[in-house]
Amino acid sequence: MKVYFVDKMKNKEIYNSFIRYMLLNSDFFSVVYYRQGTNMLFYKDFKEYKKSLEPFLLYAENVSEWPHTKTMGGEAVYRLMVYCADMKCYDILTRVNDIFEWSYPRAPVDLCFYRKGYCWFALTAHEKEAYLYTDNDKEVQELQKLGVDIEYWGEKGDLFYLDLYGFRQ
Repeated sequence: MKVYFVDKMKNKEIYNSFIRYMLLNSDFFSVVYYRQGTNMLFYKDFKEYKKSLEPFLLYAENVSEWPHTKTMGGEAVYRLMVYCADMKCYDILTRVNDIFEWSYPRAPVDLCFYRKGYCWFALTAHEKEAYLYTDNDKEVQELQKLGVDIEYWGEKGDLFYLDLYGFRQ
């Protein structure tokens, strides 16, 4: 599998086009809701995202690991929320201006997209790292035509996988 580094979107229009492309070419997406312990409430922005995306929810679980991230334990609670990649989510996902704004406390963290259970776009926003996993050169060219800055990074054999077929509502 080829790995590509995805850079900061140059403007809101490119970001919006990227989100449209990903929604149209993915089965589902995920974000992580973060809080500093089980007694702490989510921030207002988090609640708004959570409520807006609720109709598209496929699966939710407290986790210590998600694409490109593994936590070190502690009191923090990380809730992986997986949603259907539906174009009705477009206006929600374009509330931010760039992929790296998917970071605490502005929004839920680390927007990722999946196909056939495999994460094909992985984001670690606080590290400013975003990667596309595909062997389809046409997809890379289509994203570049949209203005997305993509650079070939190398080959990667292990991909993050979520088997949601048993969890779909």
